[in-house]
Amino acid sequence: MKPKVKVLYAPGNNCHHELLQAFRMAGAEPTLCLLTADLLSGQQALTECDIIAIPGGFSFGDHVAAGRLFALELNTRLADQLKEAREKQIPMIGICNGFQILVNTGLLPGSAEVGQPDALLDTNATASFESRWVDMHIEKTNCIWTQGLEGQTLSIPVAHGEGRLMLPENYDERLTVFRYDGDGYPANPNGSLGNRAGITDATGRILGLMPHPERAIYNWSPSSQGLRLFETGVNAVK
Repeated sequence: MKPKVKVLYAPGNNCHHELLQAFRMAGAEPTLCLLTADLLSGQQALTECDIIAIPGGFSFGDHVAAGRLFALELNTRLADQLKEAREKQIPMIGICNGFQILVNTGLLPGSAEVGQPDALLDTNATASFESRWVDMHIEKTNCIWTQGLEGQTLSIPVAHGEGRLMLPENYDERLTVFRYDGDGYPANPNGSLGNRAGITDATGRILGLMPHPERAIYNWSPSSQGLRLFETGVNAVK
């Protein structure tokens, strides 16, 4: 059977269709799950799937801060389900705004309790929205989304205004999955220390990254290398 993927959606997200298609092409069975109509209403449970995916965009207009209100709903009204998903080690991926949401829930880097974030994706060092293609290098980690891809450099687009990753002093560098391939701007679009573009938790099952692999899945686009991440993640749960 094809792994079932819940692609979470809140008003303002705008990369959900691309994410659904990426998982279809990777051999999964994705469905769109509405935060308000499906989860908060009790029609669906967050844990009724094999993979949880949170797309990019501007959930709730990025009011207060990017991803903050989406994460607040998860941390308060769905806290038990979020903790259960973590305990069951359901693989998760958060892309751009999804990464911001995972950080705001405390799921990444994962050194704190759920609902108690200890990291931040701050305003880009340029204080401007950065939108272009970048190269990111895959580090050797225990992340299930990149097993067998270590050492590769992928060409992936970015589009964000708050992507400068600020981590706690006790951060374990072995959790860094992706690094921008080059020191300083413009190779590093947001100024994250260590050129960090994406991180995982200690289990290797939760992944967050600022670049958009779901926008790099077709042979006719500048790069189709993003599809490799989805294929690897889906194969890990088959």
